Amino acid sequence: MSAHARTFQAGRLASWRPSWRLGVGLGAGVIAALGAIGWMHTPSGLRVLAALGVPCPVNSVPVERVEALRQHGVAPLRMLAPAPARPTPGGLALDRTTEAQAATLLAHAHGQCEAQVRGYHYLRCRGIDASALALAGPPVSELWLSFNGAGRLIGIDIYRRGMQDGDVRATWADATGRLQSALGKPQVAFGDASPAVLAATPIQTARVQYRYADYVATVTASHLPQSGLSVREQYMSSTL
Repeated sequence: MSAHARTFQAGRLASWRPSWRLGVGLGAGVIAALGAIGWMHTPSGLRVLAALGVPCPVNSVPVERVEALRQHGVAPLRMLAPAPARPTPGGLALDRTTEAQAATLLAHAHGQCEAQVRGYHYLRCRGIDASALALAGPPVSELWLSFNGAGRLIGIDIYRRGMQDGDVRATWADATGRLQSALGKPQVAFGDASPAVLAATPIQTARVQYRYADYVATVTASHLPQSGLSVREQYMSSTL
């Protein structure tokens, strides 16, 4: 599998067999690059990290190392042209919003947030009504915000799981519609996000992804045995 495919298929990290020397770097780097920090703390994420030899929580990684790994993970996703716009939910702005500003915004949304430090700083929030972030669909199961060494927002990961059919349709249509309205056709698209197709077998995935020199946005609908129907929205600065 190519480096491009490994990064793109972050949800399938369990199929990797990296060397011991690169295990920690690839595991932490791809996770940080894609903003999928919440995934680290799921049962599947913990199993993959254990296989890579990465302890959880990853307390020992210095911010400089995380930044270098992030750049390594982002590089295969970047295109040459900058994004004509960088859509993000709820008034959050990539490369601009600070942790304090994000915490204030989420407090107004009545979110239950906790700060974490894993080299970078993160805010992990639950109990946020989708409308507080100007999103359609059901409440957000988990929201993870990632901040770089300068304290600026570089990743937004919005995860909703255990969804009903109508929730999946509304969330997928809203997320992909906002991106298409601002950016047009995605660079990557595969799978069928209709709930009937997703639920037909235990593991099904549909995804759209936009890639630019300074922005990557991914919307993924999936059906997994542990979480049922789910939709994840990821918005990331790919500025290096």
